[in-house]
Amino acid sequence: MNPLSLYIHIPFCVKKCAYCDFISHRVGEFENNNGVERYMNALKQEIGHYAKLLSQHTLMTIYIGGGTPSAIDGAMIFDLIDTLRKNANIDKMAEITIEINPGTLTHEKLDQYLLAGVNRVSMGLQTTNDTLLTALGRIHSTNDFVTTYEMVKSAGVSNISLDLMFGLPNQTLIDIENALKLISRLKPTHVSAYSLKIEAGTPLYTSYEAGNVILPDEAIERDMYHTIENGLHALGIEEYELSNFSVPGFESKHNLTYWKNKPYLGIGVSSHSKIANQRFSNTPSFFQYIESLESGKLPVEATENINEKEDLFETIMLGLRLNRGINLKEISAKYDLDFDVKYKDVIESLMASKLIIYANETIVLTELGRDLANQVFLKFMID
Repeated sequence: MNPLSLYIHIPFCVKKCAYCDFISHRVGEFENNNGVERYMNALKQEIGHYAKLLSQHTLMTIYIGGGTPSAIDGAMIFDLIDTLRKNANIDKMAEITIEINPGTLTHEKLDQYLLAGVNRVSMGLQTTNDTLLTALGRIHSTNDFVTTYEMVKSAGVSNISLDLMFGLPNQTLIDIENALKLISRLKPTHVSAYSLKIEAGTPLYTSYEAGNVILPDEAIERDMYHTIENGLHALGIEEYELSNFSVPGFESKHNLTYWKNKPYLGIGVSSHSKIANQRFSNTPSFFQYIESLESGKLPVEATENINEKEDLFETIMLGLRLNRGINLKEISAKYDLDFDVKYKDVIESLMASKLIIYANETIVLTELGRDLANQVFLKFMID
């Protein structure tokens, strides 16, 4: 059957981080109106709506993200995955990931996840500087993180991913080096390293606009990234995508779906999907999402047909994010074109600027090209 990846959005947090612009809500907001229970029931109803589609595919990856999925009762997660098993074909070797945050996980919740078949955990470390964690609005300390990490590892989860942020206000290279020391001790199989982006509408954005937040300059930010890159390499955790590093064999199969421009289905409020030549997304309104499903309707708000030109560009752009790059023979066959002819001038220009390496019918970004990746991508936006 055709492979498919599934994303499930759990939009609940104990407290929203100062930099977060994702669709999420404090779980405490719904204590008196059964909002959490209604939402989880709506998710199961949405799974039911897609039962026919799911029966035509095999789920190779399931990613439960948020928000903070570990902020709600573990039995709800078990029930959700159980509903999914009754409506979908889940591959025996499927990668099933759940995001958790320190301060929200208990042994009981973890037991429920494992019973449901979760075999990969993603945890938000962000930084080991507790002062920075507080400024970001995180609810945990570094010690809390270590305690939670050891709980997960002791339960037998061998595939653990950590999120690490750089370019934070008042962050220094010493902070990055300290985080690398902790990673060396914990030995995760995967690390996602992200530069802070200040998004409009967040508390951090308000502080930044008021002049109360000072970010590291671009040169220091790149030094931070390269320090992370080199430090992880020394630990045997290799970069395989612009923001992601893993022990060989532990690359995120779910995220590779996106970077290889493969089909995926998203369920939950504000989730996005791409199936065949169509992209569609759910409403970002929490109660509108629930009410649509309670009335027997899908909560899809926007639908877009993807033409071949757009799909080709996305395949190139997303593929170049990977260290393995793009295979020109594969792309030429898929889109019935001669890549060398169509992009001759682009390839020559990027090679002359030392932004790409072209060899063995493959294009990969150079180190400079990775730093200037967005500029490289835009060069391929031609008719």
